[in-house]
Parts: sequence; structure tokens; C-alpha cells
Amino acid sequence: MKLSVLRKALVGTGLVLFVSCATLAQPTAPAGAVLAGDDALRAQYTLPNSRFMNIDGTPVHYVDEGSGPAILLLHGSYSSLRQWNVWAAELKKKYRVIRFDMPPAGLSGPSAHGNYTTEDNFQLIDTLTQRLGVNRFMVISTSTGAITGVAYASLHPNKVIAQVFGNAVVGPFKYDPSKLSEDLKKALAEAATHPGYHKPEFWRQILLANMEDKTKVTPELAQEWTDLNNRALRMPTKATKPSLTRTAEDLKSIRVPTLVLWGAEDHEMGLEHAEAAMALLPGPDKQLIVMPGCGHMMPPDCAGDALAKAMPFIDRVLQAAN
Repeated sequence: MKLSVLRKALVGTGLVLFVSCATLAQPTAPAGAVLAGDDALRAQYTLPNSRFMNIDGTPVHYVDEGSGPAILLLHGSYSSLRQWNVWAAELKKKYRVIRFDMPPAGLSGPSAHGNYTTEDNFQLIDTLTQRLGVNRFMVISTSTGAITGVAYASLHPNKVIAQVFGNAVVGPFKYDPSKLSEDLKKALAEAATHPGYHKPEFWRQILLANMEDKTKVTPELAQEWTDLNNRALRMPTKATKPSLTRTAEDLKSIRVPTLVLWGAEDHEMGLEHAEAAMALLPGPDKQLIVMPGCGHMMPPDCAGDALAKAMPFIDRVLQAAN
């Protein structure tokens, strides 16, 4: 990874993340680095209900659980469907919950065409839900996953019953490098010396920068991010330039019920982005909930509390649509 790209990637270490894996992929790794193969990674990181679907030549890892009105969960960049474990465990008691690793994240990919764009995500959602026999569903998305989630809701009002999203870029994004911790700066500088491979300390610092509950940043979680993201970085890809501006435009046409759920301690995508989202949404059924003590990566940071706040909205709109 070139240092200039690396600095760009820091723009919000949760949005680090919005410099796509596709733009970062390089073949090099430090001497002695252990690179687990797909068989070993699947053995370690699949869930009891994990399945794989080939979509236009791209293997897609997904989980489909529960019954009733359907909910589609979309994770953020460099994360995976495992980000939603706590939410899925509760939601599947009442609803059908579908989640997948958006290639090249998690155990999905490589793309048959080397593309990892928002438009490619649309195709995956269409094909996955159609093959699973799901015609209408709620979309819940977070961070950069909300770029896909919000855009899909805008484009498919006939399919999307309602949406919940949060901690996304809505409007201009301001990058302040002075907010980075010294430990994160050191981890980023060290990572720049071996493109295409990042050590657990790199990912631990990324997680610490984006989660308020530091006890959730376990060695196991840092290792999971290391294993799965080093897999993604090794994939052959075409360079992509993700759009950080389309969400504001997409919101203007969304009239389905929408809950904007935001971590109050998100130091990158502050509450001004949540307020901008509320102002842009034209529909009458919209709500903003701010979660105190929660950072950018809400699903793993304060999963139980955030879901408890979201459940009245989820229950209301899905029961009405059933």
C-alpha cells in the first residue's frame, strides 16, 4: 500500500475502510507471515448455518436463519457477516434474518470479474434474495455498508419494506489526522512497509479507534480481522473508486419508514451526518436514535443496547407489513 493511499485510508478509521480492499490489494507480505488458506479459514470462521452460493462465478458466504418477515443485514468495510452475530441471534427469534459477506470481505470472493463496487453488491442482493425466495425485506446497514443499503432502498422501493442505518457519510466528510492516536499512527506506518498484509496490531488499533467499549477489542477479534482481511488483500482486483457522496442523493428519494441509528461517540461520522440524513429524508415516517457510549462500529460495540432501542421500530414496521 502506498503511503499516500494509506493516509487516505485513514479517513475515518471506520471508513478506513472505505478505501476499498480492491484499491489496496498487493501481493507482498513480511517474511515469516502465516497466510491461512480458504479451507482453514472456512473451518475457523463459518457459523453453524453458514452456506455458500455461487453468483455469476463469485462464491458468496451467507447465513439464512429464522422465519417470518425478512431482514437483510449489511456489514461495514473490512468487517463481515459475523459483525451481526448478536443482532441475528435475537432477530431470528421473530424474523427471517439474511446476511452475507460482501466480497471481498469475510469468506466471500474472489469476484469472478475482479469488481467490488456498489453496483456489484446490488446484483448480489438481487440474486441472493431471489434464490432464497424473498421478495420484500427490511434492510439494516451500517458504516460503508449503508452506502449499498441506502442506495438499494432508493432504487427498490417495491422490495424494501423499511430501513435502519447508521454511522455513514452523509454530506461532506472532514478528515482530521490530529485525532489519530500515536499507537494507531505507529501501526499504520509499520503496515506501510509490507503492502498487502497487516498484522494483528494494525487491526487492533483500527478497532480500538472505532469502538468505545475497549473490552470488546479482544485478541480473538483482532486475529479474525487479520485473517479475513489478509485473505481479501491477496485477491486479484481491479481498482475502484468508491463514492462517498451518493448516500446524500439517495436519501432524497426514500419514503419507506427509516430509523437512523447513530453511535454518539463516532468521532469520524459525527451527529451532523445523522442530522443531515434526517433533513434529507422526505418520508413522514423517520426517526433518529442516538446511542450514548457507542462508537462508529455499533454492531460489535454496543449490540444489545442498540438493538433494544431499534426493536420497537423493527417490530412496528414489519408487523404492519406482514
